Amino acid sequence: MIQSVKRTFDILEYVAANGNLVRLNDIAQALGLQKTTVHNFLAGLKELGYVEQDELTPRYRITSKIQHLDFSAIPYHQLRTDLKPVMEKLTAESGETSFMAIQLGSYFRYEWKCEPNRSLRISLELGKEFEMKHTAIGKVFMAYSPHLSNTIYKEVNEIRMQQNEMQGIIDRGYAIDLEEYEKELNCIAVPYFYKDRIISVIGLSGPAHRFDKSKMEAMADFVKCRI
Repeated sequence: MIQSVKRTFDILEYVAANGNLVRLNDIAQALGLQKTTVHNFLAGLKELGYVEQDELTPRYRITSKIQHLDFSAIPYHQLRTDLKPVMEKLTAESGETSFMAIQLGSYFRYEWKCEPNRSLRISLELGKEFEMKHTAIGKVFMAYSPHLSNTIYKEVNEIRMQQNEMQGIIDRGYAIDLEEYEKELNCIAVPYFYKDRIISVIGLSGPAHRFDKSKMEAMADFVKCRI
């Protein structure tokens, strides 16, 4: 095991197990480390935002940022149950295929879909991994994952253009794909949050000739009002 990794977590676990307001000297003594070593680790954790120093005493505590590393409490198993009524209403109102997708690193997967009762409709494959590039779903996930664009896009100009687009998505609350991923197919995607963290995307896909930008924007606002 890499020693620096072990020491980082030893320090965090000690702070968490001892009132979350502890002195550097106590950490050093309990873990058998030099005070300068503990200070350096705490300084690094403080710079990253995972630890802060008390305003009144020379004690350290773990910040709420650490919670962003914990996905164990996210109710993925409840997503379909919670979002099914919204998606059914969305499909009924729009006449298009609604979907729910989750992120898999730099890929995404459709977890559930609701199809309209009409002859011409979009077919989405469940359980398959898709690349995020040029998709409304991918744009949403990238907007809330600062490092993802650098993984998917390699050219500097591409990255800059994506960063501008990502900010626009955050500002308006949804992403649009106008025949970018597939010709004659339009798509909107809206982030779904759980405790201020994006855990899935809800959206609509439809043929471009009937699912135009104005209808897409109206349906995006419809989704945002219901989740």
